[in-house]
Amino acid sequence: MTETPDWKTILQELVDNIHGKVLSVIPKRHSMPVNEFKKLLDNEAQQAIVETLTVNKVSAQLVSEEGNQVFGAGEYVIVADPVDGTTNLARGLHPAVTSISVSETPMQSGVFAGIIVNFYTGETFFAERGKGAMQDDWPLQTAAPTQYKRALVSMDLSKAAKLELMTPLITESRHIRSGGCSAMSLCNVASGVLDAHIDLRGILRATDASAGLLILREAGGVYELNGEEFGDAPLTRESRFELKATSSLELLDEINQLLKRK
Repeated sequence: MTETPDWKTILQELVDNIHGKVLSVIPKRHSMPVNEFKKLLDNEAQQAIVETLTVNKVSAQLVSEEGNQVFGAGEYVIVADPVDGTTNLARGLHPAVTSISVSETPMQSGVFAGIIVNFYTGETFFAERGKGAMQDDWPLQTAAPTQYKRALVSMDLSKAAKLELMTPLITESRHIRSGGCSAMSLCNVASGVLDAHIDLRGILRATDASAGLLILREAGGVYELNGEEFGDAPLTRESRFELKATSSLELLDEINQLLKRK
């Protein structure tokens, strides 16, 4: 294997170039149909990734929401959602982010670095395996354990919501939010803004969540993928899973007990 790249620098350069291209076309938002504009955003972001990896001579397999590509010998796996929250960004809603992770294997368990950056604010979430997670220059830590009825909980109920499954959680919760951006929801749990994020649709993609899962774990949080605590998943465009992400094991256990009431 070649010399280990400076991944923090490369990830930041990737994000900077993605944001530069995407934000340059934002003025076209009101002159194009939403779906056409979303496609333009995605194409600009993907082009920025390809250009950056090519210039830096990175040896990696790119797994991106907009398409896969191999660079050099493909030694690492880079998982990217250049614009998570595309609909939000296309309509001018918050939040929308870029989410990128790097893995030494084709599985989530091999992810060792991840970055998520907010398009609107520039706030940067970064984690390296075993070294903790940061928001800009501040270390991240999840919120103190709390009971579910007092928790601030994010739920993704769009597209394919399983409302019959979610009913006990909706009924028992006093504080529900839905941001339309999975990566940012995971960062919000990691930083203590949210106590939990729940997505039981079974359609969440590795490209949406890979970086956020590392950031959450390094901040002291807990998650389940498809019902398995700290479960693994292939880093492919086809990979789909259910997700429960919480600030503590106690809260995760309570959520699972509530789900058994269905």
